[in-house]
Amino acid sequence: MKKFNMGKYDLLVGNNAVEIFDYYKVTSMHGLNKKDAKAEEIDKKVGNGIYIIGWTNYHPKDKKLTMKAPYKPFLFINKKHFTNSFRDITAVAHEAMHMAILLFNWNIKNREEEVVTLSEEITNNVVLKLGLDKIFKKK
Repeated sequence: MKKFNMGKYDLLVGNNAVEIFDYYKVTSMHGLNKKDAKAEEIDKKVGNGIYIIGWTNYHPKDKKLTMKAPYKPFLFINKKHFTNSFRDITAVAHEAMHMAILLFNWNIKNREEEVVTLSEEITNNVVLKLGLDKIFKKK
């Protein structure tokens, strides 16, 4: 797991979904659990397995949801599901929107432009940090 301090949040980059649970030393958080993260396949009929390409949420020890150090929210990226295509950037943009909403403390009514702009900034910062911009560079 790689951790990047992104100011108001931490960017966590792992190679599988289990790493986020190991990083925080928990077996479950925010309704998901390590056992399902370990599952080789997802079978909703049986109720096992989870698919996590990205995940944005509060630090699991931030019980009061203050979003302040040392319990800053996280944006987790699971590189296991990356395909070296534009879809990787789409996944980052998806999580960036979640983070922008979270950083506005869910108070986004009449703040659409501010939230979208913050999401764009987060996306650009994460894309550059992960080197995903190389997908579009001419060879």
